[in-house]
Amino acid sequence: MANALKIAIIGAGRMGGAHIINLIKGRVKGACLSAVCDIDESVLGKYKNKFPVFNTYEELIKDGNFDAALIATPHYFHVPIASALINAGKAVYIEKPVAVTTKAAKELNALIAEKDAVCAVGYNQRTNPTYIFAKDIIESGRLGALKRANFIVTDWYRSDAYYKQNPWRGSYTGEGGGVLINQCVHQLDILSWLIGMPQSVYAHIATKGRMITAENAVTALLDYGNGVFCTISASGHELHGTNLIEIAGEKGKLTLTRSKAKFVEFEKAEPEINAETTDGYGSCAKKTHTKYYGVAQIRDSLYGQQLLSFQNFVNRILYGEKLSAPAEEGINALTLINSIYLSAWKNKEIILPFDDTEYENYLNNKIKEE
Repeated sequence: MANALKIAIIGAGRMGGAHIINLIKGRVKGACLSAVCDIDESVLGKYKNKFPVFNTYEELIKDGNFDAALIATPHYFHVPIASALINAGKAVYIEKPVAVTTKAAKELNALIAEKDAVCAVGYNQRTNPTYIFAKDIIESGRLGALKRANFIVTDWYRSDAYYKQNPWRGSYTGEGGGVLINQCVHQLDILSWLIGMPQSVYAHIATKGRMITAENAVTALLDYGNGVFCTISASGHELHGTNLIEIAGEKGKLTLTRSKAKFVEFEKAEPEINAETTDGYGSCAKKTHTKYYGVAQIRDSLYGQQLLSFQNFVNRILYGEKLSAPAEEGINALTLINSIYLSAWKNKEIILPFDDTEYENYLNNKIKEE
């Protein structure tokens, strides 16, 4: 592909492999695969006779024959590799999460700002039309002041076989946690993207029915102040689970699933109804607005929202398109994850911002226990 953006893939396993296929098949417009980097020789063997291959990211950077890189390694390597690439003047796309700890994320954010680097994180759910619809409703003010939110994400079912495929999964040593940091990070990003960050977090976590050391069941309460709360229920052990975010405001209510968004818009805001009602009850006319994912869902089921998210990154480099998920915003979902873990480990409410160093100390103790 003449004049195409040259992309290096670092970590060619399940997720990195999917991006490689998209690049090879020309699905990423304006970009081509230029190199593959992985420590596993058996993985590199698939590409050795077709593309330049490297065992380490240091070797790749020294070669330098690429414009941008996608990082799809285990979580702890994200920040060190991204930092090395940014210092080498490369644009970077990091598969979620951006880091394991908020402390590491802050260090990366500082480097991005210092180098004015193009760096994105793979929060691909931001490309979902139903969530974009909700974002527009909230930012327009049509929802009104937040009253409460409920978050249920129990459809990330993962069997023991899933964890056995890669021993680093479901462990504090390998990925820094379980269902929260691996799967639910997507919906936690959407939650923070839509309604912002809470003042405090109180949570419980558990491991149910799996031979892993990290959690696959979570219950949490987020306090946004002024009597506004969000409840969270997340798991990776429930068959045919639920994926639902409900956000109630003074002027309406949003109900969000992966394939549909419904906005019930009130004719009058709740405080008005309360002020004028004389019979002890209250109601008003309402309109319902619905947004479906649409036929694009068929395309995304074949090629993945990862493709849409990565295309946005490529378009940012080529045409200046706004990033849907700048890496700097990756710290928000990570803050929720770290605070939920810390609350569960300490069995107490955690006020935000929390102590980054204290969190890392607790995490290191969990790693030692494993």
